[in-house]
Amino acid sequence: MKPILRKIDTGYNYSFSVREDVGPYLYNHWHFHPEVELTLIRRGAGMRLVGDSMEPFSDGDLILLGSNLPHLWRSDPEYFKDKGDLHVEAVAIHFMENFWGDTFLDMPEIQPIKELLQRAKRGIQMTGKIKSKMTAMMERMLDAESAERITLLLSMLQLLSGSNEYQLLSSAGFSKTYNRGYTDNINHIYNYTLEHFHEKICIRELAAIANVSPHSFCRYFKSHTMKRYWQFLLEVRIGYACKLLLENKMSISQICYSCGFNNLSNFNRQFKEITGMTPSGYLREHSKMTVIA
Repeated sequence: MKPILRKIDTGYNYSFSVREDVGPYLYNHWHFHPEVELTLIRRGAGMRLVGDSMEPFSDGDLILLGSNLPHLWRSDPEYFKDKGDLHVEAVAIHFMENFWGDTFLDMPEIQPIKELLQRAKRGIQMTGKIKSKMTAMMERMLDAESAERITLLLSMLQLLSGSNEYQLLSSAGFSKTYNRGYTDNINHIYNYTLEHFHEKICIRELAAIANVSPHSFCRYFKSHTMKRYWQFLLEVRIGYACKLLLENKMSISQICYSCGFNNLSNFNRQFKEITGMTPSGYLREHSKMTVIA
């Protein structure tokens, strides 16, 4: 199954889409669309895949995705269970790069925004103080009408283009090498992994999902995602471990086994390899940042 081409409804009499999503979980399919996407996660938690990047998402995340960049938002397992008022909330803006006209982005005054949209082809996560300004503007956009919608979007892009409080998500080589025309089952593999990462995963089962031989699976996955499957699985497990550490409701040993690792020393080693610090160091660092904030 190839990444799904998702058609975004711009709404009646509007040139771009502004949408408020409130539901049990986010749209959780590996997909892409020609529109640039700016998403604010008001409330929710899970794993975010953008190109060959895989990271946890949580309340307040602000992401800018360029045209045709494959992505997936996978809410945590508890969102798929009947757990009272547990739900996600998001605000999403979708617009075509040329909706203002074919020559607009070539104007000298607009060059910083054009460069921003070029960087967004790798996916951008906004960080720092700019997030609070952007959040207020996106909430305002939900009620904006007429020309205010366009001027507000332009103001947001200008603010983003002038900020250095961001990090790029997918690798530089991903957008150049990824072929969106492949007819594959990557979406099924991703969802299976995100549902079963805490268990022992067998190549034979994954190969059956992809409809390839077990011998060919690893090569198949890497050719379609630019990443080895076991690296992807490791990042999923470590990403979930980071989330559990920040929640601070379980011991490090409990987190180790909850994320699919079979011994604590291996967990500590792999965690440090991915994050650059031990689980206890990660927790201490986050605690310092919380006190500063």
